[in-house]
Order: sequence, then structure tokens, then C-alpha cells
Amino acid sequence: MRLPIASLFGLLAVLLAPPVFAGPGDKEANQGMNAARGGFCKRAIPLLESAESQRHRPSSAVPLADCYVKQGELLKASDIYHKVASEKKAPGYNARDVAAITSAKKKAAQLDARIPTLVVTPAEPYEGLVVEIDGEVISEPSAPHRFDPGEVLVIVARAEGHEETSQKITLKEKQRREIKLRLKPKPGGKKPPEKPVAKKPPEKPPEKPIAKKPPEKKPPEKPIAKKPPEKKPPKKPVAKKPPDKKPPRAAEKPVAKKPPDKKPPRAAEKPAEDTPRVATGPEERPKPAVEMPEPTPPSPRRQRDVWLGAGFQGFFIPQLMFGLLGEGGRDVLVPGGDISLSTRLGRRFDLVFSVAYARFWMDETPFKPKGHPDTDYEIVESDLQALQAGVRLVWNIPLDRDELFAFRVGAGLGVGWTFMGDLYRTQAYPGDAVPGDPGSFVPGDPYRYVKCRGPNNPVGSFRYCNQLDYDADHYPGYVEPSWFTRPKGRPQGLRPLVYPWLVLPEIGLALRPWDRVAFDLRVGASVTGLLGGLGIRFAL
Repeated sequence: MRLPIASLFGLLAVLLAPPVFAGPGDKEANQGMNAARGGFCKRAIPLLESAESQRHRPSSAVPLADCYVKQGELLKASDIYHKVASEKKAPGYNARDVAAITSAKKKAAQLDARIPTLVVTPAEPYEGLVVEIDGEVISEPSAPHRFDPGEVLVIVARAEGHEETSQKITLKEKQRREIKLRLKPKPGGKKPPEKPVAKKPPEKPPEKPIAKKPPEKKPPEKPIAKKPPEKKPPKKPVAKKPPDKKPPRAAEKPVAKKPPDKKPPRAAEKPAEDTPRVATGPEERPKPAVEMPEPTPPSPRRQRDVWLGAGFQGFFIPQLMFGLLGEGGRDVLVPGGDISLSTRLGRRFDLVFSVAYARFWMDETPFKPKGHPDTDYEIVESDLQALQAGVRLVWNIPLDRDELFAFRVGAGLGVGWTFMGDLYRTQAYPGDAVPGDPGSFVPGDPYRYVKCRGPNNPVGSFRYCNQLDYDADHYPGYVEPSWFTRPKGRPQGLRPLVYPWLVLPEIGLALRPWDRVAFDLRVGASVTGLLGGLGIRFAL
């Protein structure tokens, strides 16, 4: 019986060794590995770095490299993977260390394929060439060099007799980039050999003699233009019109003596009165001709009194709204749409009746009432869907004569009905805590809290996961009752079933490019959150 008893004591010694005979850095390593498994690398990295600085273990080094990969520090992670992969099993290494060495070889090969490389190739040999990348001199720029993806690299190159150049680049994962380096010579460089190539000037002179345009100017025929002498004879005979004027006697034939027949001076006064009227008449006629078409265009656009519209409508609930009732919460976007029927009241007011749909979806969010202890934090979720009916009064302010643009101000009220979906509440505990260690269940960042699986589940979470408070049954699967079905004497029933809503004020801009079509953009403040909408209307 000695052998089985000794074996039993040995097993107990192995199980009890970690807490009693823990080595340097083991506590930080265990906490860091738990945080890394949960995806909390920002918390895990300092713990694992501290553990590695005190004592190296492959089981803690590989999770540290995994977190470096998630943070985008691929070079650091690659160095750790290759270092661990080259190790052999040493005294004191357990099964987790051996498994870490095996996995490091595979991870190193996969990561090397992701790390981008850069090659700087000179276009020609430069004397005294120096290439710096981020302030570090690269001894062999034409060889591939590895860098972390997404970082801005500053490349500076200089050589004797050439100007210094610099450029910035950013590499992507798996990218293999090559840069052709060209340096400009300083003033006094070897540019003269390029001059003999300029043989174009001798080609141009032969074209100049071809320009025989000057001999084409021979037309001295212009003085032959005997047109001026020809003009003289016709003009003189035409000047016989004055003798034609002699027949004033013929003018006497119309017997201009009729006015003396109208001897009454009153008749003579009438034509004098007619002349000023003729002068004023043309002045008055152009005025109505210009003013009449101006009022006509806007008249047909004001006749559309009934409109049918539809569009997008959504609410934005800022985290500040949660802060009015408690602690926690997050920004929530509530998308939806609406159908509206509007009618014109008077000249400037619209009465709008609308029916809208809204989806109140919220991801897992920590929340607790104001003044409650940290142990009352819960994870709240929602997939509620609602229908809303309301009426709005809108005042239209035209911004131009044709009412192409109009500024709109108004307010509205209505009622909503959550016809589908539920509200879920689950007790929560700090996600950084170590199961089985009650001392690690301490208040922390509520946005890292995770759902309790049951009373004191995981072990040590009895202060957060319990059956003592009003939320004793708030575990996975719990659905919050509505306002009208909550149990008596219990502060539950937070799920809204029927709720009022109010929009005040609402401001917007209307664009009416065509007589029967208009577009509306509006924003406003409501009980549900900040309202935003974009829609289109058609005149009926």
C-alpha cells in the first residue's frame, strides 16, 4: 500500500504546488493568460510582460505574442514565436509549455507570410549612398527589410554630389514593395550631354524660306479699283431729288387749307392735347409688358395642397440619456421609416399625419440604477420593434420667389406601440476576474463585465451572481415584463408596451425641383432621442 499512498501524496503535491510554491511572475502570468483568453489584450499585455521579465515560460510568452498580433505589432510577435520555437524542453517545463513550443513553430511561419517587406533599389550606382528608414541607417537597402503594416515609414536617401530626397510610405499586410531610388544631382551636374540632342533648331530654318507669303502680296491691282470714279457719276444724277421737291404745289393739292376750315380754335387745341397723350402712351405700355409675366410663374406652384410622402426616419439615443437614470449605457441608433399624408392650411402651414416603424435594437450593454453598488450591474439587451402614429404641424418659410427652397419649422406628437421583441436583463460580474479566486472579483470597467451563468457561477462570484436582490432571477433567458404585467411589489416591468412621443422643435429644409415632387430633410429633438429624416413627397 505504500506505493499507492505515495502516488496519492504526489498528486496532491502537484495540485497544491501552484498556489503554495508559486514561482516569480506566476501570478501575473496566470492573470495575463486568463485575460488573453477572454480577448482583453490591453489588460493582458502588461501582466504577461511583467511575468516574462521575472521568469520566461513558453506558456506565457506565446499568449503575449498572440496579443501583439492583435495589436498590429507583428515584428514583436514574430521575434517571440521564433525564440520559443527554437527552444527545447527544459527542466521545470510542464505540458502547457511543451504545447506552446509546438504551436509557436506553426504560428511563426503563418505570421512571417503576413509581415510586409520593403526593398530600396538604386536606379544607378551612387557614391557614398546612405539610406535611412525612420531615422535608422539601412546597411543593405537592396535586401528585403520587414516592417509592421499600417505604420508611416519615412525614407531618406543622400549621396555625394546629389540632393537629399525623402518620401513617406505605408505598407499593407503581405505586401512586397520595391522602390526605385533616383537622386537628383546638385547644380553643376552632368546635364551638357543632353544638349546635342537638341537638333531641332536646324530643322526649323528650312520651313522659314517656304513661307513665300510676301510675294503673294503682289496684288497692286488695288489702285485699279476705279470704283471711286464710278461712284461720282451715279451720285450726281441721283442728286436730282431736290427738283422733285418742287411739287409743293402738289402738296397744295391735299389742300392743307382744311385746318383753316377748322377755324374754331377749339379743334386746334384738340390735336395739341393728343400729342402729349401719344408721348405718355408708349411709356405706360412697356411697364405692364414687363411686370405682367413676373407674378404668373409662382401661381401654379401654390395650388398643390395635398401631398403623399415616404422616407427614412430614425432616432439617435446618446449615452447621456442613460446617465439621467443610472450608470453605463451606450449610444443607440434606432432606424426606421414612415409614410405621411399632408394637407395645406392657409398659405404657409402643413398638417402632416404619419405612420412610422422603428427598430429599438441594442447590443449587450452594462447598466445599473443610480446610487446602487457595483454588484448590481446587469447586461441589458433589446430587440424591440415599434409602430408609431402621430401628427405634426409645419410652418413653411419660402427662401425664393418660386418656392424652390423652403425652410420648415414645426412640432409633433403621437403614440408608439412595441408590437414585437423583448428586453433582456442578466446579472454581470467583472470579466477580468479569475474563477475560483473571490479576491479577484473587484469593481472594474463595466464594459468588460460578462453575464453570470447562475448563482455563484462562476465560483467566487457570489457577490455579483446571487439570489438576494430584486434581480435574483436575472440569468440567461430572463425576459423583462412590460409596464402592465410587472409583479406586485417588485421594481420590474421596464419593457415599454405603449408610450407617448413628442418632437419639439423640428426644423428642416424642403427642395421642390418640380411642380409635383418635393424632397424633405428634417431634424428634431424628441422624447425617444434625436430625430432625423429624409423623404420624398408627391402632389395628389
